[in-house]
Amino acid sequence: MLRPYRQSRVVAILEYSIVLLAYICIYLGIAAVEVMGPAEEAEISASDVPRLLVVTIGINLIVFLGIGLLLMLIFNRLQMVQLTLQEQPLLSSAAWIAIVVLLLIIAVNGIHSFYHASGGVEQVDPVVEALRGYFKSPWLVLAVGAPVMFLAAGLPEEFMRCYVIANGIRSKSTVLLYLAVLLTSAAFAAGHFYQGTVAMVSLFVVGLVFGIVYVIRQSFWTMVFLHTTYNVVVLLLPTLGLKQP
Repeated sequence: MLRPYRQSRVVAILEYSIVLLAYICIYLGIAAVEVMGPAEEAEISASDVPRLLVVTIGINLIVFLGIGLLLMLIFNRLQMVQLTLQEQPLLSSAAWIAIVVLLLIIAVNGIHSFYHASGGVEQVDPVVEALRGYFKSPWLVLAVGAPVMFLAAGLPEEFMRCYVIANGIRSKSTVLLYLAVLLTSAAFAAGHFYQGTVAMVSLFVVGLVFGIVYVIRQSFWTMVFLHTTYNVVVLLLPTLGLKQP
């Protein structure tokens, strides 16, 4: 459950607006960096992946966690997101994660298949291609990919997403809650602009599902491990000879 704390309605709406705007600006900034980058894509080899992963972990932890913690400190002395696995049964959370990841993989594969069937040519980003080349072994995915996805995506990105949506929950306004889920999903998709249009559509769906799961479960750590597990499974599928969404 979200820990209650005293806050005026005006301050609550201000916090909601600023945190949501910050979330959107982070992902739009990521997209802008890609758009304003060099016209010719630099070739990235598998040997460059470890360095890129370390840089990504550092940047995401600083940006998402740094901005989120700063805003929490400003508004409520770090008392906003007090959600742990202790508030949800471990087996229940694991079941939710497994079911949601399975459904997302099916849905995303369906989106990609429909896109290909309609004659669309999927854009392959050099970074994504390098990741596929680097994570060729399922053991490497589990040993390296899992902790990397936890630190680079699961923890920082869900920290900020949950902070935004938690504000919507606290507002007691269905409109603000739905708006938070929709806009965080749209921003999440826009931030992956570099992966192409079909990936953005797929990730909008992924973000939407993540947001809905958080509204239902209200467990920050469930979301962290859900996001991490989804990313790890996406990396793992090609190493098992299965289709990657």
